[in-house]
Amino acid sequence: MSYEEYVVRQPSDKDAIVSAPLGEGMEVLATVNQYAQVDDRGWNGALVEETSAFRLDIEQFYDMHTLLWDEACGQTLDVRNDAVESSVDYESSRVPEVHLYNAFEFDDGTTATLDQDVLVTPDTAALFVQNRARFSAPSNRTIFTLFGLGIHDGTGSDDVDEAYVVHDHGYDFVVAHDSGRYLAIAQRRPSTGRTTFDGHRVGRQGVTTGADKSAWQDIYEENEGRITENDRLEGKVDAGFGLSVGDDTDVRWVTAIGFGHSEQSAIEHALASMWNGYHAERSTFAAVWESWHENNAQSPVDDAYATAMYEMSLTSMKCAQDRRGGIIAGAFKPKEFAYRFVWPRDLVADIQAFLSAGAVVEALEALDWLSHAQITDDVTDRRGIERRGTWWQNYYGNLDPHWVELQLDQVGGPIYAHWLCWRQTGDDSVLDAYYRTSRLAADFLLGWGEEFPRKHQDPWEEVWGHSTEGSAAAIAGLRSMAELAEAAGDDEYAARCRDRASTWASNFEAHCFKRDALLGDHYVTADDPETTESPAADRRPDAAAFMAYWPWNVVDADSESMRSTVSHADDARWRASRNPCVGRYPGDDYTPTGRDEDGGWPSARRTRT
Repeated sequence: MSYEEYVVRQPSDKDAIVSAPLGEGMEVLATVNQYAQVDDRGWNGALVEETSAFRLDIEQFYDMHTLLWDEACGQTLDVRNDAVESSVDYESSRVPEVHLYNAFEFDDGTTATLDQDVLVTPDTAALFVQNRARFSAPSNRTIFTLFGLGIHDGTGSDDVDEAYVVHDHGYDFVVAHDSGRYLAIAQRRPSTGRTTFDGHRVGRQGVTTGADKSAWQDIYEENEGRITENDRLEGKVDAGFGLSVGDDTDVRWVTAIGFGHSEQSAIEHALASMWNGYHAERSTFAAVWESWHENNAQSPVDDAYATAMYEMSLTSMKCAQDRRGGIIAGAFKPKEFAYRFVWPRDLVADIQAFLSAGAVVEALEALDWLSHAQITDDVTDRRGIERRGTWWQNYYGNLDPHWVELQLDQVGGPIYAHWLCWRQTGDDSVLDAYYRTSRLAADFLLGWGEEFPRKHQDPWEEVWGHSTEGSAAAIAGLRSMAELAEAAGDDEYAARCRDRASTWASNFEAHCFKRDALLGDHYVTADDPETTESPAADRRPDAAAFMAYWPWNVVDADSESMRSTVSHADDARWRASRNPCVGRYPGDDYTPTGRDEDGGWPSARRTRT
């Protein structure tokens, strides 16, 4: 059975991601969104969105639209807005070639389907799309492709580009650039050999009239089946171009988007894909992904569903890993906030997962990223905290800080990741390479409280207090450092770390476990919170408290306090009514719909169809 036969999809801002596991293709990450059931505008289509290159936290374009114009009924149908149904599938859990299907109905009863296969070419920085449109009856038609362009600078809202049309090596290209990053878009119809555009326009997004009107306005809104040509424009731009197909009812063509640090390199990357052809690129893509999986540990259980989830999780993590070693937390945007940042705490979890799957190279690359991201200078944050030895909350892919509050899971966690990599590999060079990194982090922790860790931000980044999860991570970090120091022959320092961790652990229940709290006796988000919320952070149960058991190993799973906390997970105030899981905490509405009954952050499980 296929991967898709085992999966029940949950509503999401993104339904697939695709990249390559090696080569220049590692620099490209594309996402696909299926709008049915997740958008309140009645859109039912699926399309490629928010593709990035060279830095996975920076988008190169917002979306890639395919539009079908039919002369007989005078109608233009867009893949996102007008498809009547759609689907998004992977080739397999090991090969993330993405297959999109969209169905259309014209006003005269004619129907059409659009199948698109999407991959990233391993040998060049390019996104390659194979397209096939089929119509139930002949009519004079033009197929348009339209890109919402926007190359972010990574530090603000600047997505101003210059875009223009050039001709090179027999191909027409739309080229766009900003901040030293370029993309070049071309198309080819193999049956006719056509490599030029049947009309093109560079426009300004949102402009509805005049010389700068958007390509969207020109192609979709004006619905004339032709383009008022414009070759070049600066600003917040879009670009569209046509492919006249006459009355053909089965149309195949390919679209290549090359990325580079110059116009020429972007064009060359797109051309390389075109010259190789989709079949050859698909063979290479599948081979390198299969090889990557074969070099890692296989699924530990003989169950098709569990194996598919195991492999797909590994595939997704690898897709999201930058060449520098960092892994963005997610290529999605709940409530318009992007998660294309690297959280040290999340990266620790990725390291643990990679090690468990035998992907040691990826784990060590992530550990190296943490070492380079650490604050090693004497820096004071806005709370007046000397931050040397810690990490910022999260980072852009190039190691620049984004959010800056202190989270102890992002201080103790990297020490734990170092210890884990050393233990897993048995390689003392790993111990030596990152010993200074862990020692600096442990120095900070040792100075951050005698009887218990001082206040810090909770893992949900909402509360300043003695968080349950963060305090457990600090204890785990010092315990890990004790073993690292002992192995390095620094017995005195090992004893200091071990003693402090023991003291903090002895006071853990007094701070973090509350009796007669919101649901009864259970762990809470944070003791003595700085903020006032309802329900209060020191009264409500919190799913992050389960991390006190795993991975931080501070509380036994069968302890009275953890058993008591788990016993409340079925309480209607904490569990999600729409999904079989608990929420982060009772009343949390940071969910796909903004309603707390969605839940879905921790402990989510899927069931077979």
